[in-house]
Amino acid sequence: MRNNRTPVITIAGVEDNPDQFIASFRSEFFDATYAVVFSQTITGAVALHRFVQMISGQYGKQVELRIANDLFPKPNKAVEDILKSIIEPESAFT
Repeated sequence: MRNNRTPVITIAGVEDNPDQFIASFRSEFFDATYAVVFSQTITGAVALHRFVQMISGQYGKQVELRIANDLFPKPNKAVEDILKSIIEPESAFT
């Protein structure tokens, strides 16, 4: 299944849990929302990366991330590195 739209993954905080976040993707075709809940840890960063890879692979194109500027109040190197690799995949693996 291919279409011309860029897949958009939105990352938001989990209500009443400041240590967890949710990344979600809405598929209009399937009338479904896919999501992963993750923490600001190395394993959480890996879970987010795999989720993005899954959506990217399904649509055959790079995804767009929509992240609130103040979403990650405490910087975490692992999460920052994963987000950079998702946003700029060519520079991450060359």
